[in-house]
Amino acid sequence: AANEPARAPTRRVRGGVAAVEALAPQDFLVLGFAAVITLGLSWPLPGAELGDPMAGDFPIAQTCCIVTIFFISGLTLKTADIKNALNEHVGLVYGIIMILGVTPMLGFLVVQIPFEPIQFRYGLALFCCVPTTLTSGVTLVTSALGNSALALMLTVTTNVLGVFTVPFILNAVLDSAPGNGGGGGGGDSVAKTAMQLLIKLVISIIIPMSIGKSVREFFAVAQKATATYKVELGLVNNSCLIAIVWMSVSKSREKLVGQTPLNIFIIVVAGITLHIIFLAVNWTMTTPVLRLREKERRAVLLMTSAKTLPVAVTVISYLDEAVWGGHGLIAIPCIVGHVSQLFIDAAIAARWAANPPPTDAAAEAGGSGAKGTGGAGGASIDAGSTDGGPWRAAEEGAAELALDPDFEQNTL
Repeated sequence: AANEPARAPTRRVRGGVAAVEALAPQDFLVLGFAAVITLGLSWPLPGAELGDPMAGDFPIAQTCCIVTIFFISGLTLKTADIKNALNEHVGLVYGIIMILGVTPMLGFLVVQIPFEPIQFRYGLALFCCVPTTLTSGVTLVTSALGNSALALMLTVTTNVLGVFTVPFILNAVLDSAPGNGGGGGGGDSVAKTAMQLLIKLVISIIIPMSIGKSVREFFAVAQKATATYKVELGLVNNSCLIAIVWMSVSKSREKLVGQTPLNIFIIVVAGITLHIIFLAVNWTMTTPVLRLREKERRAVLLMTSAKTLPVAVTVISYLDEAVWGGHGLIAIPCIVGHVSQLFIDAAIAARWAANPPPTDAAAEAGGSGAKGTGGAGGASIDAGSTDGGPWRAAEEGAAELALDPDFEQNTL
């Protein structure tokens, strides 16, 4: 009893964090975006002033937020079981090709669609080009009883490789846009711009993530701390992402308020439609074509259909506003795409969580004969995979959303 007064402040602090999570579980980013967009449009001065200072080509405040996000991502990255994913070579290879090769090609089509303003084209095309989600994808796959090791492998592989592929694909996509800001500067100009972006991404993503991962591997206290303060680290990561959006919106306030409600509505519908297209294509490939085992199929379907917002806003923060326009305008389609995939995939995961895949033993008894960490497809596949595709599962699962608690802590 004597220790109660001393312990009370600590419990209150932890309880306050828990209260934030309880208030807005999977909606933390959504509520944060709503708040900072409202603040940035109604009072842009603080965000604009904070986002203006530069150190060479790096915006200081945005870069600090980006470095924090990817340092924490490296610090919390668990790779002990990632070698198990190598057994699922079909799903792994398909996932990497789809995430880094096929879905970015859709950017060449998206950038031709006459969205107004033209920055909405750039933003949605950019969202096609970035890798898969950093944390929410793995959490959703785990909640959906899918192959979480494969999901983690896809996350790590595509986000590391994406640093080297995104700059070149994105510059080619933007250079192909009608009336683009680069003016069709030619191959040399595109290559130079891509190399500059690559260097910035290595500095702000690869290096901080590597340092965070090294700290985790070489200091045992770091692993204990990340386990103890998992909620707090998730909140810091999400808050940094929200801060970047706030500064971008504040700096682009004049252009944003000049948009008609119709323009905003069209880009919202486009963002939702883009994710449904990804789900439809990947459902077709993973289910009737490749016939992946159920646990592997769930992981690959969710991971190949989702895109990462942190990398998207990182790239946006390094684009030249004098050439491509306001960062806030470019960010809007990325935010819409992220929010739509968050809720659609959460509903799918909830539906799958109520329909566990067969165990390996059951799969082998049923004639699968394949080895690995995933279950088999077949009669156990639920309505989300056999009866109308993944959007059917989203519709049926929306009313019974009951995700793993980790999803409440990580929604990047």
